[in-house]
Amino acid sequence: MDSINKPNIQALENLGLAKPKEAMKEQKLGQEDFIKLMTTQMNHQDPMKPMENGEFLSEMAQFSTVSGLKEIKDSFNSLASSLKSSQALQASSMVGRNVLVPGSMSTFSEGTEMKGAVELDKSVSDLKVSIIDDKGALVKEIQLGNKMAGVAHFSWDGMLNADQKAMSGNYSIRAVATVDGKSESLKTLITDTVQSVSLGQGGQGVSLTLANAGSAGLADVKEIL
Repeated sequence: MDSINKPNIQALENLGLAKPKEAMKEQKLGQEDFIKLMTTQMNHQDPMKPMENGEFLSEMAQFSTVSGLKEIKDSFNSLASSLKSSQALQASSMVGRNVLVPGSMSTFSEGTEMKGAVELDKSVSDLKVSIIDDKGALVKEIQLGNKMAGVAHFSWDGMLNADQKAMSGNYSIRAVATVDGKSESLKTLITDTVQSVSLGQGGQGVSLTLANAGSAGLADVKEIL
């Protein structure tokens, strides 16, 4: 019997089991086809070298498996396309909105507040957020105290002291707290504005272009503000 991976189309046509080329895409092996093929093979096989039942059934199983895998692949491709379209629609509605994303560098502009947050895996005590200028100097320390697990928000109005305000520019953010009795650095989040949305190529996801922090993946967004 011809290999199931390279079927002899002419032989199948002679046996009445192959359909015209224009109908090949719709061809499926049903119960009647299976019985007809099995009967035809038994009639034409060499009596001195009969094919074992297990071998025949194995080839039929391979045939059915290949057909089934193609249908599963087509279904997954369709699902992936739908999910990507859904993500793109969701992301496009975020243009112009503020989002909270992972980061340690933010921008302060006069007349606004610099906002961010600290991501907490567990409860902490003595949580402090440090604001550091581009020269590495500490310009402000924000005391947040004891916090439960979750996201602890903070904001800075740019004031250095009672009568002095910071200049507009980029500032680093660092967070430290006492966790299980030990001082520990924590993950910081920054607030930024979504300017545009890009659809990834080659299996990559949706990317958001931010006003100050470059880009971030849609999955990186912790909150939409």
